[in-house]
Amino acid sequence: MWLNLVCLDAPLVAVAWLWLFAGTFRIPLQVGNGVALFLTAWLIYLGDRLVDSASLKTDSPKSLRQQFCGRYRALWIVLLALVAGFDACVIYRTTALETFIVGGAVGGLSLIYLVLNHPLGLIWRSLPAKEFMIGLLFAAGTLVALLPPPNTVPIGFAIAAVFFAALCALNCISIAGWESGLDRAQGKVSIATRHPGIARNSGFIALVLGVASFAMAPAFRFAAPLLACIGASAFLLAWLNSRAIEVDRRTALADLVLLTPIVPLIAAAL
Repeated sequence: MWLNLVCLDAPLVAVAWLWLFAGTFRIPLQVGNGVALFLTAWLIYLGDRLVDSASLKTDSPKSLRQQFCGRYRALWIVLLALVAGFDACVIYRTTALETFIVGGAVGGLSLIYLVLNHPLGLIWRSLPAKEFMIGLLFAAGTLVALLPPPNTVPIGFAIAAVFFAALCALNCISIAGWESGLDRAQGKVSIATRHPGIARNSGFIALVLGVASFAMAPAFRFAAPLLACIGASAFLLAWLNSRAIEVDRRTALADLVLLTPIVPLIAAAL
């Protein structure tokens, strides 16, 4: 729960998948790229959580993470400023120009998302695609340091990247389904409030993604560890959708089930 409350779960997930992608496709990766990704992801999630909690009315029902951010808002702002400064320093000192340009584009899209999601949140009433956008942006931000991939594995890299983006989107859709009652009480729009059928079937869709990932592994043996992790995370997400767990706890677990890359990374280190 603590990782979720302080927004550290998503940065850890991003770094784990970055290193697994790099190791799987033998793409050179600097430690600074991993640090920059961790700090940038943390910065975006800290900013989103701050704006989210500040936009709620005092008498609105709140999730545990929203309550936590609201209770420590002053410290949160200080932490946000410190992470932003450290992140800028790391990016300036370690990031290549081409990575900076592509990463800046992804960062710009993330900023557009924050504007669309909060000050102009009504746009999702006509275009309920917030969860798909989050999944796509998260996957793109995670892999930006690896682009372009080696010419010898473009198809395998593309398939794995698409499956990873689908996994991230399903993570968001599942959370939206679990928190649909809270979103309605707060007057927010999500794919679960607009298209509840999609959210109700997110567990089945995750199961299909898991089967597809393991089925693709024999065709792309060099990417088998990566596809296996995507499949394992998808199965765990499907299992989580089937369990009756308290909402805040299940939301925290939704990000932790994406940490399956830790297993092959530890195995490789040993």
